[in-house]
Amino acid sequence: MNKQLRDEVERLDYRRNLIVDQNNPILIQKAWRDRFSAPSHWKAGYGGEAYLSRRNSEDALTWNVFRSLQKLNKEGLSIIQRFFGLSSITNILFWGCDLETYSDHQQILNALIRAIDGKLRGTMTEPDLVIVSEKEVVFIECKLNANGNQSPWKAQSKGSEKRFSTYINDSGFRELSKINNWKPTYQLVRQYVYAKSMAHILGLKPLVIPLINREHKERWQRFYQPLLEFNPNVFRPFKTWQEIRDIVSGSNIEGHDNIIIKIDNAVNNN
Repeated sequence: MNKQLRDEVERLDYRRNLIVDQNNPILIQKAWRDRFSAPSHWKAGYGGEAYLSRRNSEDALTWNVFRSLQKLNKEGLSIIQRFFGLSSITNILFWGCDLETYSDHQQILNALIRAIDGKLRGTMTEPDLVIVSEKEVVFIECKLNANGNQSPWKAQSKGSEKRFSTYINDSGFRELSKINNWKPTYQLVRQYVYAKSMAHILGLKPLVIPLINREHKERWQRFYQPLLEFNPNVFRPFKTWQEIRDIVSGSNIEGHDNIIIKIDNAVNNN
């Protein structure tokens, strides 16, 4: 391998941005799919970089915070439980994968995505974070970055109209027709579909919780408010990265300084 190629491999190594379980194979898949690939990115010198490499990466922050806490077992899980107000946590899925117990939960979710969104061609993205507890199944939509005054959960393509239609007409979620303007919160509506579906199979209570940067809370509330009014039993109020930072800061868990640094770096580079 010549020096130029060796330098390129080193440049594209996202692991330097992660503080725990950096060699987990699920990260390889994330890096393959979510990367800077436009000609302008290559011209600017960061072409090929995985989103995981960025200080303000939502995926990297999700991993650094929640995978770190999960790896601490009971102490870390108790912080997550307290943060979201849940019963005792039994499992966590990162991007649809159970990294610890390889439980049926990952297969159930995967099958549901193929059964519901699989009715149409196209990319079927997975939820950022799913928490299964003794009483709840919680779909967490993790957001950090703002794009002007747009909703962070807005529909990204025309295909979303067809998918929304299948949720109502083919998958039995007729109540969604009551949401007059669903496009700004399409990603959250989708989490509603999967939270209710998975909860029904597991006999648990479905919850959807947006996790955001506190700096955007006031700006994004107007987009989210219609969903809170639509079904407050499923859609729960915002949680923020700053809130979990404060809980971690007040704890004595191992490596808490590293988690705090990653949260601070991410929100301050937003």
